[in-house]
Amino acid sequence: MKPAVFPIRLSFITLNLWITERWDARRPAVGEFLRVYRPDVLCVQELQPETRAFLDQCLPDYGRVEDPFTGWATEGNIYWNGRHLEEIEHGAADVGIVEPERRLFWARLRLRDGGITVLVCTAHFTFKGNSEEIDTGWSPRVRQTRQSIQALGRLAHPGEPVFFMGDLNDSSHPAYLLHEAGYTDCFTALNLQSPPTAPCVPTSQRLPHEPATSQTLDWIVGNAQARAIAAQVPHFFHGDLTPSDHWPVLAVYEIGGS
Repeated sequence: MKPAVFPIRLSFITLNLWITERWDARRPAVGEFLRVYRPDVLCVQELQPETRAFLDQCLPDYGRVEDPFTGWATEGNIYWNGRHLEEIEHGAADVGIVEPERRLFWARLRLRDGGITVLVCTAHFTFKGNSEEIDTGWSPRVRQTRQSIQALGRLAHPGEPVFFMGDLNDSSHPAYLLHEAGYTDCFTALNLQSPPTAPCVPTSQRLPHEPATSQTLDWIVGNAQARAIAAQVPHFFHGDLTPSDHWPVLAVYEIGGS
C-alpha cells in the first residue's frame, strides 16, 4: 500500500491598493497587514511605483514579476513567497479592459518541494462609473469576464490548479460566469455568503452626498484542482485606518495529495 500524500496548503490574498490615495497615512497599515498575514501569494491592483517599492521592502523574501510592460508597475502584480515558490513564466493577456495598462496578469509558479505548478492570475475590471456604462447600461465586465475565461483556458496546463483573483468591480456577473466555466469563488465553495469588500469607511473618506453602498467587488476563484478550506475578508485596522478603501480577500486552498 502506498503511503498517503498529504495535500499542500497555500494562502492567497488579493488587495486593491487604492493607488496613492492617503498613502502617507495608510502606509503603516499596509505594512502591518503584510507582517501579520504574510500570504504565500499576494495579488495587488492599483499598484504604483511608490507602493511597489514599499511592498518590496515589506516582503524581502518574496519574488514578484519583473517585466518591461509598464502595467506591472502601474496597475497589478503578483508576489510569492520565494522560500516555497519560484516563477516559471509570466505574461499579461489583453482581455478587453478599457483602462489602457490593465491586463489579466499571470504567473506560473512551481513549488520548490514537489515540483507542482499553479497558475495565478489577477485583473482589475473596468469601474461601474465609466461614462459609457452610465449612458447605455451595458456592463463591459461581462465581456471582460468571458475573455478572461478564454485566456485562462489557453494558459492552464492540463490538471493544473488555477487561481484567478482581483478587483472585478462587480458583485454578480463575473462570479456567475466564472462559476459556469468551472471557477468557483472561495466563499461559494465553502457554502458561505460572500462578504462586502468595499468601501472601507472611514478610510475612504466618503463625502456625505456620495453613495457608500457596501458591495462585494473583490474575488478569489479556483478551479476543480484546488479545494478551498478557508476564506475571509479581514476587517484589519492599524490604529484607525485600513490598508485600503477595499477590504482584502484571503483564501486558503489545498492542492495535490492522495
